[in-house]
Amino acid sequence: MSERSDERLGRWETLGAWLGFWTPPREAVVPPVPWRKLAIGATLLVLVIGVAAAVALPRIADDRSAAREREQRAAAERHAAFLATVDREQRPRRGTGKADPGRGAPAARRREVRGALVGAAESGLAADAGRRTGREIEGVDCEPFPRGASTFVPADELSRAESAYACVAVTARLKGGDKGVIGIPFRLVVDFGAGQFAWCRVIPLGDRDRLAHPLPDDCRV
Repeated sequence: MSERSDERLGRWETLGAWLGFWTPPREAVVPPVPWRKLAIGATLLVLVIGVAAAVALPRIADDRSAAREREQRAAAERHAAFLATVDREQRPRRGTGKADPGRGAPAARRREVRGALVGAAESGLAADAGRRTGREIEGVDCEPFPRGASTFVPADELSRAESAYACVAVTARLKGGDKGVIGIPFRLVVDFGAGQFAWCRVIPLGDRDRLAHPLPDDCRV
């Protein structure tokens, strides 16, 4: 009778046999799966992972919270810097011209003087706009402010001592039948009786920021 020896399997061969990935030779002896040891190892692994998560997750949350706070501070600083720029850009510029000669002068003469004062204000505004941009200023379009406040040219309303205008220093005019323009918005206030005027650039703002950063008094009637 011939003596038969059992073939000893290696670690990876044993694992392959347990998982069914590999079929061992007939004479090979596959040891039983050590379920108890595997259960103990899995329990320890879960405990290690739990401890690591308990340590790491709060730190990750703190890092994310700190990153959000840094982003919020940076955004607040950028917004504060923008509003500081708004205040500088909206500072009033002023000019003077010939005042309305008053009720003792002929109406035609008064309208002429008042119209010339508005023209001088628009010229000053255009020159200021040209210094603010590298684009050519094609003209200044003004209309009474607020819209619908006057059905006549304010300079012709001799009873009006002063008037506000919404103006645009035009950098481009839309072609075709559209009368739209592209440019820099301004608010202009003309005091006909004093022969003075002031204008302010208008920076578009949200309602909250506009309440906190209104146009200067010189540019409001």
